Amino acid sequence: MNRIVASSLSQRLLIILMTLVLIGAGTRSLDRLPVDAYPDLSPPMVEIITQWPGHAAEEVERLITVPIERGMNGIPRTATIRSISLYGLSDVILTFDDGTGNYFARQRVFNRLSGLGLPDGVAPSVSPLSSPSGLIYRYVLQSPDRSAMELKTIEDWIVEPQYKSVPGVADDSGFGGGTMQYQVLLDPAKVAGAGLSVAQVESALAANNANAGGGFYSQGAQFYYVRGTGRLKSLEDIGNVVLAVHNGTPVLVKDVGRVVIGIAPRLGEFGYEKQNDAVEGVILMRTGEKTQNVLKQVEAKTKELNESILPKDVKVHPFYDRSDLIALTTQVVTQNLLRGMFLVVVVLIFFLYDFRAGMIVAITIPLALLFAFICLDFQNASANLLSIGAVDFGILVDGAVFMVENIFRQIALHQERPLNVIEIIKEAAAEVDRPLFYAVAVIVVSFLPIYVLSGPSGTLFKPMADTMVFALVGSLIVTLTLLPVLCSWFMRNGVQERRNAALEAVKTAYVKGLDYCLARPWKTTFASTVLLAVSLLLIPFIGAEFMPNLDEGALWVRATMPYTISFDEAAKISPKVREILSSFPQVTTVTSELGRPDDGTDSTGFFNDEFYVGLKPYAQWTGPYRTKPELIKAINHKLEQFPGIVFNYTQPAEDAVDEAETGLKSALAVKIFGPGLETLQQKGKAIKHVLEGVRGIRDVTLVQELGQPSLTIDINRARIARYGLNVSDVNSLIQTAIGGDVATQVVQGEKEFDLVVRLDRRYRDNAQKIENIPVMTPAGQEIPLKQLADIQVTNGASFIYRQNNSRYIGVQFSVQGRDLASAVGDAIRQVKQKISLPQGYRLDWGGEYTEYTASSRQLSVILPLTLSLIFLLLFVLYSNFKFPFITLVGVLLSAPVGGIVALWVTGTPFSVSSGVGFLALFGVSVLTAVVYISYVNELRRSGAPLAEAIRQGAILRLRPIMMTALVASLGLLPAALATGVGTDSQRPFALVIVGGLLTRLLISIFLMPALYALVARSGDRLEV
Repeated sequence: MNRIVASSLSQRLLIILMTLVLIGAGTRSLDRLPVDAYPDLSPPMVEIITQWPGHAAEEVERLITVPIERGMNGIPRTATIRSISLYGLSDVILTFDDGTGNYFARQRVFNRLSGLGLPDGVAPSVSPLSSPSGLIYRYVLQSPDRSAMELKTIEDWIVEPQYKSVPGVADDSGFGGGTMQYQVLLDPAKVAGAGLSVAQVESALAANNANAGGGFYSQGAQFYYVRGTGRLKSLEDIGNVVLAVHNGTPVLVKDVGRVVIGIAPRLGEFGYEKQNDAVEGVILMRTGEKTQNVLKQVEAKTKELNESILPKDVKVHPFYDRSDLIALTTQVVTQNLLRGMFLVVVVLIFFLYDFRAGMIVAITIPLALLFAFICLDFQNASANLLSIGAVDFGILVDGAVFMVENIFRQIALHQERPLNVIEIIKEAAAEVDRPLFYAVAVIVVSFLPIYVLSGPSGTLFKPMADTMVFALVGSLIVTLTLLPVLCSWFMRNGVQERRNAALEAVKTAYVKGLDYCLARPWKTTFASTVLLAVSLLLIPFIGAEFMPNLDEGALWVRATMPYTISFDEAAKISPKVREILSSFPQVTTVTSELGRPDDGTDSTGFFNDEFYVGLKPYAQWTGPYRTKPELIKAINHKLEQFPGIVFNYTQPAEDAVDEAETGLKSALAVKIFGPGLETLQQKGKAIKHVLEGVRGIRDVTLVQELGQPSLTIDINRARIARYGLNVSDVNSLIQTAIGGDVATQVVQGEKEFDLVVRLDRRYRDNAQKIENIPVMTPAGQEIPLKQLADIQVTNGASFIYRQNNSRYIGVQFSVQGRDLASAVGDAIRQVKQKISLPQGYRLDWGGEYTEYTASSRQLSVILPLTLSLIFLLLFVLYSNFKFPFITLVGVLLSAPVGGIVALWVTGTPFSVSSGVGFLALFGVSVLTAVVYISYVNELRRSGAPLAEAIRQGAILRLRPIMMTALVASLGLLPAALATGVGTDSQRPFALVIVGGLLTRLLISIFLMPALYALVARSGDRLEV
């Protein structure tokens, strides 16, 4: 190490030039570095969506979902296969192991799809390559006079293609408005009177809608194509299609029904502010893209659409833009960083009592960060609020503190002799460079086990580990090269240690305490052990959770209504809820999504209504509600006027990730697996009753799968045989006449609209009218449908959930007023005691609790691994066991105390974030021990008696030890105390380090000398 310092001092201009290059390259990398609010926490996944309009959930499951699941079984690296089957839709989601390439997974799925045996006309599709947290932009189309159907047409054929052309955009999914159709609404009496069937009408329309190519011919020097144009273009064309000819008189479509422009059967409705039927667009980012880069291009496309592409009266109005969240979180993190940097500089100047020395140390901070930005740029990585916001400037300058403090002290000691600054700096650096290198290496090692974390916790913290490791390497390089050069210039005329009255008072008190502890080393060690034991007793009162919520500065409110509610009835409730939500002054925008979009990308029904609630920045909140929990409580109180509706509160991106994790509309759920739907529902109700009595469990909802009424038309084979009919003849009538069938398409320029044939609404809007629909026999008779089938109302499944080839029912819940681990643990015990399951049925507690247990297991392995790696590194440094041993003992007896107390005092549950904080805390705590032990060894090698070396080493190293501990803790103090958007995930991490380093400082300055005195002997091998 000393060679590096010596080389730097002999090539000072080169070092300055290299520093300027670092500043330039780092600034460029910082400008190029994309910043996201939060990393994508969802696993690699592929979603297979299959629409089969008109078919019940049981048929969809049996004929579509199960064949798809079986076809997907055995795909390499598949973690789970989940599905939901509901009316007209099958949604199968495959999740894969972490690290699986998205294109690898999708290719394997595409390969299997082609071999599936599905009903005729059914075509499964794979959803776009986007993660659940990839929703980055929402907008609404606004026009003063156009209908929702017109706006939906503009959305489908103009806006969506434009946004999908933006690089990095995976999809633009429209929601709301009516999908335009050309409809032939038949009068069954007129159809029968013309001697026709519904199927014949459909066939005639398809046969009368085509163009033909007739080759070409030449005439003179001119070349001509031959084209036959017979496509339907207008309502008049459709009405004039000939169906039959009776006695020379043609029977036209308009003779047997009405030809109109209508909308497809509604699957959902979007509401915006006071508009009950608006049109929304939801833009999804392609997995792996950088949020900021994509958003810039999306915003540019919005400007282009509004200025030059859309009709003048139509505008795209964005109401959710992830860049707003990024800007807000970046602002919060920047403020914390600046405050932390200011505190660090103040501490440095206070202890050194010299502005030059303080600023020389402080320059390490920006240079180390710029070095990290260069490394991240080479990785093509992106930053986020945790990877940048959790950087502790104090940790970055710890090595620089020891280097500059020792140089400063040595120059001051040589003040009265002829001054050779270069030689003094070399000698001073030689005293600390080797232990400094190993100490920084220990801190780096403490971050390495983070790379072992898998799942969401690994995804969340690996970018932070990257940033910290790169920055620590950068700080070490700067400390060994640039700082000695700066000291040689700015301290060339010498320095003078001025009297620091406060520090001298601290040192005087410390010497008294030190002498007391050195006289009683065993008692000192025992007292430290008692303090640790007392702090460990607080652990049961702290609780645990997987991760604190990542605040997005908005609300996502989910209303779960009765599962059999109709669209018309549900649509009456949405405006009332929006009005209540808009009444709060903290709210800026309210939208509602009732049901699902036409493309089937959200597998739900009319019972599900989701509300986006935009909020003002917290600093602008006035009135009685100043925090989000207070606002949620007030909103929930007002929404209690809707009996039978369960409201849940989460956040936009969090909601999508939770659903991806559990397969349900909740972050927490218990799943009951088994074959029988009735047994599943019975046990689900029993478990729901138990959960409602568990303290801290809230919003308990059973996902009712049964109870969907349906009109069942059971075809009697004996009866239809008398009339020469087949089952397919009756089924075709049911599908086309009642449900509606697409006969062909009407093309208008680049637009294409379905032409649907069905009975007029007044002939099919209740069971009695459906019973009397005439069925045409081959002999020309008209037989009422009720004479050919048994028609009755039955109850079936609203939807059917499956996971890994087994049915299940879910009981969703949330945890409030209690930590996750204890609440769910209590629930598991009570359910186990009170509920017994039949053979073939089992329970699974999924969602966030699964992530918590998995991360707990990982941390239980990682913490011992971290300590083992630190011990091995210390053994290499000291070449014996006793000094590494007392270092780890000193760290374990002092550092965890403050971290545990900080969590207890602030009411912060233990989480992955705080667990990672303990990893970093152990690494930083080793630094002070290494510096102390190395200096004592140096004194002993120079001939000082053992007792004197222990005492003098503690006194002389008090100032740098206090400086490193305080700058490291104060550097993260703003993050530990911060509230609001962008602070939740880093606060537990910062709390642990701040609290731990403070107790580490207070305990270790007495404990380490005592431990050294207990193990040191005259024949020790003394490495420094």
